[in-house]
Amino acid sequence: MLVDPTQLLDDCERGWREAGEPFAGAVEPTAAGRTALVLEALVAYRLLADHSGLPRDTVFARWPACAVHTVALADRPELPRLVAEAHARVLAARPDLGSHGAVPESAREWTRSAQEAARSLGWAWCPPTAAEDPVALAPSRTVSAPPELRLGPGAGSLLLTLPGEPDAGEWRLSADGQVFAVRPPYWVLPGPVRRVEATDPSGTTHVSAVVDPDTALLAFDADGHRITPDEPLPAAEICLLHAGTLQTEGTDPGVVELPTPYGWSGWTLSRVSLTGVTRVRASAAVSGSWLDVAAGRPLGWEGGATLPWITGDDGAPVWHRPPALRLPRRPGEPDTRLWQAEVRRPGHEEPLARHTGAPGALLDPWQDVPRPLLGPYEILVHRVGSRRRRRLAAFLAEGLTAEATAEWRLLAPHGGLAPARLTFGTSGPVTASAPLVAFSPYEITKSLVLGDGVRKFAVEASIQHSEVRLELGGQPLTWSVRPLDIDATDLAGESALTVRLPEQAVAVTPLLALVVEGTTLHTLRPERRTRTRKGDLRYSLGALADTVRDCVKAEIRLLVAGESVHVATVRAQPIAEDVVPDGGGLQLRGLRHPGELTARLYAVFAPWERPLTATVDRSGRIPLPLAWRSVGPLIVDLEAGAPTPAAPGWPRLRDRDTLVLRRSPWTSAADHGTGAGVSEYLAGRGALPRGADAIPHQWIVAARGRDLQTCGARETAPAECRSALADAGPTALTGAADSALRSGELASVLAGSGLAALRIREVADPAAVRHVWRQAPLCALLLTAPLLPYLSGDPAYDAAELYPQEAELLGEVDQFLGDTAIELLAGQADPSGPVGRFDAQTRALDRLPELQQQAVWRSARVVPRGLLDPDTRADAAWQAFRARRDLQHHATREEFRDGLDAVAIFLDDGHPDLAQAFRGRDPGQLHGPGEAWMRIPQLSLGCALIARLAAAGDARAAGLERGLRHLWTPLASHAPDLTAVDIALAECLVTAEAVHSTG
Repeated sequence: MLVDPTQLLDDCERGWREAGEPFAGAVEPTAAGRTALVLEALVAYRLLADHSGLPRDTVFARWPACAVHTVALADRPELPRLVAEAHARVLAARPDLGSHGAVPESAREWTRSAQEAARSLGWAWCPPTAAEDPVALAPSRTVSAPPELRLGPGAGSLLLTLPGEPDAGEWRLSADGQVFAVRPPYWVLPGPVRRVEATDPSGTTHVSAVVDPDTALLAFDADGHRITPDEPLPAAEICLLHAGTLQTEGTDPGVVELPTPYGWSGWTLSRVSLTGVTRVRASAAVSGSWLDVAAGRPLGWEGGATLPWITGDDGAPVWHRPPALRLPRRPGEPDTRLWQAEVRRPGHEEPLARHTGAPGALLDPWQDVPRPLLGPYEILVHRVGSRRRRRLAAFLAEGLTAEATAEWRLLAPHGGLAPARLTFGTSGPVTASAPLVAFSPYEITKSLVLGDGVRKFAVEASIQHSEVRLELGGQPLTWSVRPLDIDATDLAGESALTVRLPEQAVAVTPLLALVVEGTTLHTLRPERRTRTRKGDLRYSLGALADTVRDCVKAEIRLLVAGESVHVATVRAQPIAEDVVPDGGGLQLRGLRHPGELTARLYAVFAPWERPLTATVDRSGRIPLPLAWRSVGPLIVDLEAGAPTPAAPGWPRLRDRDTLVLRRSPWTSAADHGTGAGVSEYLAGRGALPRGADAIPHQWIVAARGRDLQTCGARETAPAECRSALADAGPTALTGAADSALRSGELASVLAGSGLAALRIREVADPAAVRHVWRQAPLCALLLTAPLLPYLSGDPAYDAAELYPQEAELLGEVDQFLGDTAIELLAGQADPSGPVGRFDAQTRALDRLPELQQQAVWRSARVVPRGLLDPDTRADAAWQAFRARRDLQHHATREEFRDGLDAVAIFLDDGHPDLAQAFRGRDPGQLHGPGEAWMRIPQLSLGCALIARLAAAGDARAAGLERGLRHLWTPLASHAPDLTAVDIALAECLVTAEAVHSTG
């Protein structure tokens, strides 16, 4: 029977994608025969591509799963021979394909292409490495383990664990287009994101899906490990992180609400028992997005025992009695469908032990593992004959024991915790580096090393303890055992204080007292939150705002168990008045902060450098490393308490606790190469460096130029950098990927430089643009603009005509912009058109107190969605609303009104759909010149529409865009997120209009 090679490859591609990445093991005879046919079909299409003048790798880009499984399932030492024989058979059948001198196939090229294909699919599979023999291929001994999402210690944060040692190099992470450089062992997610792409030091990229906006729910097992999203939830006790309330079917799950992880404001962490529950969903999820609960036995650990005071470096529990493994089983599943479990060391491919069992069986996976059992292990579980694997992890320290002097460390009256000790013992070769660990009042963890005489592993020792946490604007900050420092101005907003105590300590409700000079002025009772963990007491602080307004300093004390515990200090003045040089460091003058204080220092002449984090001593002195003593002006951002786990962004100069040291010596740049040249330029020495290497630095200077000017940098720097980026054209858009700027910052530069109006005629290098999608998606959208008509569904633009790499670029569009973009490109009405307009409702909002304003906008972007989805647009509008006082100055200028009129006249002349969208932003009749700021969103969208029309080749629009640029630039700097939304919205509207006119 004849086989259509295209149908064969399409069928295998679909099947292998569903099966997932390949695993090491024997190949079934049927799979071997299918692999041989797929290999021959791939060779034939590669020869056809070569014959047609196309890159051979386009075949692997179209069928990436086929490429991966073919290389993985072929007999590895025989791969070069199998490829060569398939090449010869194809040429024998089609001699014309060799008439032009076909290049022989290379097994090395197949291996490299298979690795790229796996990376594009988000698989962790790595191809075998080449041996010294150029023909033979040897299996690799180690594989790069993918990062894992898990709850941090105490469920206080969400971590992405990164394999490897800290000194092995930095990982580059892209979280929804925001770039971070971090080192192992983990990264704290700063908030909800849809996905994180992690590139390890070797260049391998792993994709971790985090939040699915359709479900708005993440599940974690009892040990904090993420439950795979595509698996049914186990009928056991688990933790659910969700937006909105939980809705279940079946029995009552017994929900217990836990403290919200850091950065996840608007979400709820709940501990639930799903025994008897059939399905569950979050109220913020898309209608009908239920998650099923497996009625059979879930995969997981049973028995064993952990040490409650010891955790691994990523917060994983340490088992001193190894647990058994319960294999999964679904209702009605036959015993003949066996499961296989392999025990490995993380990062190693060779299994230490392998076991097989029936569904639901209880296995001892450690019985054949070499003793002693110490360190991290991972269990890979899969059905026999299947390539889809599930992973469990465990950290073992067999035979180790520990005893604590206290089950819980309470807060001490004058700060810190009650001292405590841990004593370690052992019944085997596993020992601890210290038999006794003592905790002082301000120590909550101690590093410890476990060893067996051969291997050593670092762990953390701690005892459960009381702590306090501040919430500002609905956003929970980090837990602390020190008295908190609270700015009195923050009390007027949405603020609260949470105290964590043992459950038995709240039998009599503790009160929170405001004390000024020894006198109690006010007492607060905790909120009634019956679903919260019983020992966590939350006190709303808004009632104290008026009382502390005229106080220079006040204390907040917790009255519990006959003690008065100092938990916070309220300041009515800045942390410090000024900062001055002091020998080898800096000195804060007028220091008012009573406790722990952190300073982040930013180099004005090197704004691309990561900030220096330093602890301020009791006298207000900030020590400086030698390299930081001559980098020029510094921005000093002060923060009460210990450093937060979130990666710091660029500081706000208007914040009361942000100081600027302008008169600071500058003798040399902080780095070398192009960055040093740009630093010299900012310091007033030399010209602005040009070239591709300088483009990321030019983006940063252009985006933060107003602050740099204020702090002493060259006055002309922002304008000159915008001009340089405009001259670079498409290269500037590609270079934005290395700037690590977020979309709003990029949008302000796009508007001011004219790059928003740059015409891109074709996507010349899809691979380069795909990299930009990962790091700077807004710039990537402009680079992908020529392909956007293929998302319209118009018959004139058949997506089947695209090359695979071009189709991959279009796959990123709805990931970044959301479903609304696809509707707009198809010519449908904007479903979120009213969002972002300032109208009568905004006028009413302007009259409300700040606290009520925040409450109205609080729910925006709780669930991360696309740039054009309503929540994101509302968040961008909120940012512009908060900057209305600054925007008012620009909106009252006469030329502002002239600009609005010019846009309206232009759009009315031949662009009716665009004119309708522009008028949709009209705020209506204003109640006086003091409301001129309400026209800002309309001009923002109008400028974006004109710019994208210019990019589409309209010469008249190009001229008008140059005339509007001086109006758009300041608006974009004050409302960057609104500018980003409007550029993307304008691109979709202009593309839809062009498709409609050509159709």
